[in-house]
Amino acid sequence: MALLPRTLRFWLFDTLSVKTMRYLQSVPRHKARGVVAEVYDQIADDFFINGSLSGRSGVPDLFAAIWTGGRETVLVDDLLDRTTKEALTATLSSINDCPYCGDMMVSLVHAAERHDDAARILEEAEEHITDPLLRERLLWVRAVATPGAAPPNSTPFNKAQLPEVIGSLMALSDINRFSHIIMDGSPVNAPFGLQAVKAFALRLFGGELRATHTRPLESGRTLHLLPEADLPDDMHWARPNPRIASAVSRWAAAVERESEQVIPERTRQLVHDSLMQWQGEQMPISRNWVEQEVDGIEGNERAIARLALVVAKASYQTDDNLVAEVLQYNPEQEQFLRILAWSTFTAARYVAARIARLSDNTRPVLRQAA
Repeated sequence: MALLPRTLRFWLFDTLSVKTMRYLQSVPRHKARGVVAEVYDQIADDFFINGSLSGRSGVPDLFAAIWTGGRETVLVDDLLDRTTKEALTATLSSINDCPYCGDMMVSLVHAAERHDDAARILEEAEEHITDPLLRERLLWVRAVATPGAAPPNSTPFNKAQLPEVIGSLMALSDINRFSHIIMDGSPVNAPFGLQAVKAFALRLFGGELRATHTRPLESGRTLHLLPEADLPDDMHWARPNPRIASAVSRWAAAVERESEQVIPERTRQLVHDSLMQWQGEQMPISRNWVEQEVDGIEGNERAIARLALVVAKASYQTDDNLVAEVLQYNPEQEQFLRILAWSTFTAARYVAARIARLSDNTRPVLRQAA
């Protein structure tokens, strides 16, 4: 049950989020116009305003794109319920070492009053979840998303559900990487290392989110925000669900359109070629691997390629120096936002394509929820 009035609740969430933001500044909601204002209104209605989304408000189509992709895949109940998808993405955020996103998604599982499940996800102890189907699904996420993990033998979803599953994992793969750079940790920390205090705070936070979490969401509400686009070949996994296919097509087209203004074609091709060869393996601790991959290019192109490849393959290796080098050549916020959004989305679409391939190579296991 929410303890705070709706207006105060959203002001508090937004304030806490902004306090942990770096490199980018959100357009204040009261100054937003046009598409940016409409996206803010939708987020306030259907979710809650936070820096992982509003950090893209400086470029309207990128703000609309991440909201369209994230809302339609994760938040809308379809063949999978919203809470299951939030649990999947909470586990993914843990794998990707994104405390900001992980805490947010765990709180949303609390908002559905799945408190024991939320607690196990926070503890990275999904194997102790009592619901057998949810447990199997979260362990499947660990298998397909953990670098170097053995691929699963089966997929605990049917083919009709996979567009929502893969789309949700793509959305949070992007948001995890984006937040890892622009958000300086989670606003909900464990004081003196007391994890029990943090766990209690996340449960309270979930209670504040319950009002929006329980309200049915209109399917496809975001689709008019961006023009129609063709479904890219690497997103064939979305085709069985026309709404998901439409959302990710528009998202992909917007990111590519904006990136063309700031990222040379040769740089984008180098990153694509490298990711085509990557099989999700754990990268070496030293960053020498990326220096070898960008050998032969210099200046702005080298800075962008280094950032994009590290964000994709080893986001935990991203540091201030990588970002500072890109900012040296691209000091304007909109330039940097276009580069970062392309980098995180490009990584996410390759993660999604890899998960789709793994799903194609395993047999579906169809069980009813307990």
